[in-house]
Amino acid sequence: MGDTGVSGGSVPTLPPLNIEKLPLVLAGPMVRRVDETGVTVFFALKAARKVTLEAYSGGSGPLPPEPAARGTAVTARIGEHLHVVAVTARPAPGGALAPGTVHRYTARFSADTTAPDTPVPAGAPGLFDDGVVHAQGAEARRRLLYTGTGAPDLPSFVTPPDHPSKLRFFHASCRKPHGEGLDALAVLDQVLRTDIGKPAHRPQQLFLTGDQIYADDVAEVLLHMCTQYGRALLGRDETFPTLPHEHRLLLMKPGKRQQLTVEDFHLTSDEGQSHLLTLAEFCVMYLMVWSDTLWPDGFDLRLLFPEFYDYEDMVLDHPHPDQADKLWFVHSFRRKALGTYRAFLGRCGHLKDFRRTLPKVRRALANTASYMMFDDHEVTDDWYIASSWVDGVCSTDHGRRFLANGIAAYAVFQHWGNVPAAFGPGPEGEAGRDLLTALAQPDHTAAGPAAVIARRTGVPSGTHSGRIMRADGSLPWHYSVDWPAHQLVAVDTRTQRVFRGGPKDSPALIWSDPAYAAMLESAPDRGTEKVTVVLSPCPVLGYPLLEEIAQPAIKKVIPTGYLWKDVEAWSHDEAAFHKFLARLLGQAQPGPDGVRRRRVISLGGDVHYGFAVRMRYGATHAYHAPEGKVRGVLAQLTASSLKNEAGGTKFLQGLGYAFTSPWATHLGWNVPHGERIAVDVEGPPSSPDPVRTILTESPGIVRPPRGRRLLGPAPHWECLFEYFEHHDPTAAPRPNATIPVEFPPDDPRQAVADYAAASGNHFNYLVKGTGRAIVGHNNIGEVTFTWGADDDKSVIQNLWWRFDGQETAAPLSRFVLPLPVGPATGTLAPDAPGTAPDNAPPTGAESLPGHEGTPR
Repeated sequence: MGDTGVSGGSVPTLPPLNIEKLPLVLAGPMVRRVDETGVTVFFALKAARKVTLEAYSGGSGPLPPEPAARGTAVTARIGEHLHVVAVTARPAPGGALAPGTVHRYTARFSADTTAPDTPVPAGAPGLFDDGVVHAQGAEARRRLLYTGTGAPDLPSFVTPPDHPSKLRFFHASCRKPHGEGLDALAVLDQVLRTDIGKPAHRPQQLFLTGDQIYADDVAEVLLHMCTQYGRALLGRDETFPTLPHEHRLLLMKPGKRQQLTVEDFHLTSDEGQSHLLTLAEFCVMYLMVWSDTLWPDGFDLRLLFPEFYDYEDMVLDHPHPDQADKLWFVHSFRRKALGTYRAFLGRCGHLKDFRRTLPKVRRALANTASYMMFDDHEVTDDWYIASSWVDGVCSTDHGRRFLANGIAAYAVFQHWGNVPAAFGPGPEGEAGRDLLTALAQPDHTAAGPAAVIARRTGVPSGTHSGRIMRADGSLPWHYSVDWPAHQLVAVDTRTQRVFRGGPKDSPALIWSDPAYAAMLESAPDRGTEKVTVVLSPCPVLGYPLLEEIAQPAIKKVIPTGYLWKDVEAWSHDEAAFHKFLARLLGQAQPGPDGVRRRRVISLGGDVHYGFAVRMRYGATHAYHAPEGKVRGVLAQLTASSLKNEAGGTKFLQGLGYAFTSPWATHLGWNVPHGERIAVDVEGPPSSPDPVRTILTESPGIVRPPRGRRLLGPAPHWECLFEYFEHHDPTAAPRPNATIPVEFPPDDPRQAVADYAAASGNHFNYLVKGTGRAIVGHNNIGEVTFTWGADDDKSVIQNLWWRFDGQETAAPLSRFVLPLPVGPATGTLAPDAPGTAPDNAPPTGAESLPGHEGTPR
């Protein structure tokens, strides 16, 4: 995206994709699932190949004679010039990848795809041969490797360690190419440049918690590339012949699709002017966000304005972007056309920033294991937000095909790497293999393959009694992974929803017992000495000012408010929220004292700002669960967005928790059917009488006001929420400080202080201080642990972000959340009146163990 223009008055066009000049690898290598049983690496290629992956223990020195793990796979055909593979290297029988160890890896490619289980010969082209990753092998090395002391001479990854205190992982969400600000995913490359030669400090994992692409909100020029390059790579066009009006196919042009998507596809995104619709467009979008290979060099995308806005271009007399500043004076009376042009140039500018950092992102993904889960924008905004939405979109053949296209692309480009066994041999891989076979057909829209794709992606026919109706045999999207020190449980909060209210009411993100059994209970309990990480795209614990006040108010006032403000958080279905907590925390095996204890770290994004909140939980009879004592703690760590900051998110950062109590308590009761429970809470000082609440259905929830005590009866469970401020690690800034490039992981305090001192935002950051509890700039979260004996355990989240105008990011917001689960003693009965200190929660929270730390 340089500044090369087009002279002579000719209308510029997008340079065609020259397949012959492209390298073999269009995207990748991307390290995906890594565990003791093997490593999976993803590639997208322009031609069919057999690929052998080999991993070697150790980050330096000559390669051992035999690899620690080896695997061979043949690519799957998506189109004439698009072939993909997630190849898994496994140790020899009886072997395992050692924990906490750097492993280098190589890949070799053969055009002979016969004998798929036979390794590719040692002399076949590899990653650093000319024409494989880049036209020049030396440039391929630069794009995939880091330099410096101890840096491996091959792409590498670190296996997860054997103790929680050694864990270091990153998480993030919401990456829109034309979103404002610089891409925070490139921060991982900044971290790796510093730590690549320090195995104990290298991040072991990256968790991407949703919206890895924006299918509904696409810049015109990016959709244009997806359409044109998709046609070249897949070798075919895709139309939607069942649309009711033939002329509406003309509205498939980038920038013109809003009417089509709303009226014919019944989608609800208000940013759908350039919505992805075809399979080719979805597939190429993934290539564009994971790699810079397809992006045109030396072509100014701003010159494509006439391609999408011919009338406005004519009105403005064919403007050249280099002269754009003059237009505001010459054509000030043509405000609408000027506004369109200005917005277009802004999107192109943000795309240029995105393109500039893509090589860093590609290198980081080649050297860190990554795990992913979809949210709505992988398919479309509001995906399955309400039963009326499902019924509307699924009422047409083209609506269902659109859903199949988006979900199938997610399956290939994201989910295959999460769960390679779901596409492999044996019964477990049947659904994935069927999907890949159907996608390989010359026309995936033909009746036969289309039916297979719809079934294997779980495309619904509609809803019935609040449940999404689909044929059996869909790929399951949830998954879990076990490592020596921690466990990942990734839950599907999108396709397993149940709509328990009206057609526009908020969904239960997970409700059915079979869904809970599959997602939570199938993952074995590893005890409180291991870390349990739950990946839920929508944060389990949200920001109450928005979720409890703003969003419900908007929904009541504006008929489409449930769509506009995405009223689909966990908290919007109270029964589903408390059922989830009971299943999540109560799933632990009882200890010798009969108490079930669990520590959980929940990772989420979606909301476009980052924060940290802790909930401590105690129950004698949790909701929708058997009787029995439960003690648990849930730390919600939210990092969002990678690239989608805006004025509203920055305002929220400045606001912080100004209108939020530092803690809140929810008390819950199981109310027997047809009965009532009267709950008394201490009244205000002006009244001697208690405030009574009559609970008539389960779950019965009471939220005592701050400083008011529960008088009775004892709750069956209680939740104590605490909202954490920034835990300031900075030292006194030195005079004449300059912005550091490196932030040593063992003691980053002085580097952070220097960064803040060198920035124009130094006063706002260090003195004003409100903008560090909630981060509205583009950010990525770093997670580490302190892990002592018993309850001496904490999780630490550093949010890395940049001040405006800075290229380098820093760990500017730090949250330290203790993780106590407490002793077996203690009761949920309320304290005697008058015994609590002034700052204590109102319900006898001393009975909830571990009331310490640094909440607000």
